[in-house]
Amino acid sequence: MEWAAMQFHHDLCGPSGGASAAGESIFEIVTDEAGFLALEPEWEKLRAQLHEPRFSQSFRWFHSGWETTGRPRGRRLFILVARVNGRVVLIWPLAIRRERLFWTVAAPLGPEWTDYDPGLVEDSPGTIERLRGAWRFLRINCPADVILVQHCREGEPLQDVIGSDATPGAASTDLSTYVSWERFQDWTSYWNARSRKWRAEVGRRSRRFAELGDVTFGIVEDQAEFESLLAWSLAHKTAWMARTGLDNDFMRTAEFPVFLREIGAAPLTREGFVMFALKLDGRPVATRFGALDAFRYEDFFEVHDPEFAHYSLGSFALVECLKWCRERGLVYDFRIGAEPHKLIWATGDRPLITYRLARGPWGRVLLWVNAALEEARVAKDRARTSIPAEYRRGVKRALAEWKSRLFRFRRS
Repeated sequence: MEWAAMQFHHDLCGPSGGASAAGESIFEIVTDEAGFLALEPEWEKLRAQLHEPRFSQSFRWFHSGWETTGRPRGRRLFILVARVNGRVVLIWPLAIRRERLFWTVAAPLGPEWTDYDPGLVEDSPGTIERLRGAWRFLRINCPADVILVQHCREGEPLQDVIGSDATPGAASTDLSTYVSWERFQDWTSYWNARSRKWRAEVGRRSRRFAELGDVTFGIVEDQAEFESLLAWSLAHKTAWMARTGLDNDFMRTAEFPVFLREIGAAPLTREGFVMFALKLDGRPVATRFGALDAFRYEDFFEVHDPEFAHYSLGSFALVECLKWCRERGLVYDFRIGAEPHKLIWATGDRPLITYRLARGPWGRVLLWVNAALEEARVAKDRARTSIPAEYRRGVKRALAEWKSRLFRFRRS
């Protein structure tokens, strides 16, 4: 196994060989696939000790992401592992990628979606100091120009550690929303706490849809049906994006459906990546995809047949999924983003912070370039919305004519 290991003490600012009252951490950097695979038993043992661990923190999730996305895209493994007395107490799974030709970025390993921060750290009195040591080790030893810490939940130990660090970088904020059931005796009490107008509208459309025939809703457990409905869902999602002009960076990649097939292939036990299907007389009309574990359901995306758009099938399927979670005492996690349709249903939210930390002057240049490009994109979007549509069409026609004349001139 190709790896690097060095001693690094919680109470010091660099490598040392002396004793540590907090317990000595030995850090390893796993960079090869054999070493990655060998981590599986210890990975799952550590995850089982976490407070309410997610399926998206499982070894299977990261390994499937590497197999279907990271390796095909030419990423390099960079997994930080901390041990105390031989016991794994921290895993920080990263992969190094090239960005804008000249720079490298250490980003979360996995399917490269909008995931929560992927780190696993043992919950103990020494957690904060252990994370400080891991962060110092990473800053010193990571070969990338920039380290990306994605969607770190505000108030958690990792955010406290990185937020107090003076490393030059950039930060952006987002929000995760969820539904929990502590304040509600039953489904009716939750439902009655929603907007009266919204309840009336959803209820009216749902009743009209239910009158069309036999309506069923549930998890798809048959693998052949999963494959078939996945193809149906992706075709409808692609058509929807083209129809609405709304794009999604990862849904249109070649790796996206491959990851879904891989992660959804294993038989469902207590956890896994699942598909809910809403059917009318046995015909699929809507699907929802997400990660299920013993504590929550993480909602990733939904698809519905546009033929039934006036019945608000997205809301119909969401209500059924919320009921399913309520019956099992599971939190419904809307995940990342504060879109209005999530806020209607959510009972709570939590701020998220994404950090991009530069590891030197070259990394700071990349952050500056990214910031400049983002400002240009925002200005372009602002101009697009402020200029009347007829003028925009006129400018496009003029540019097209100019390009056509230039092409004819070059050919002549």
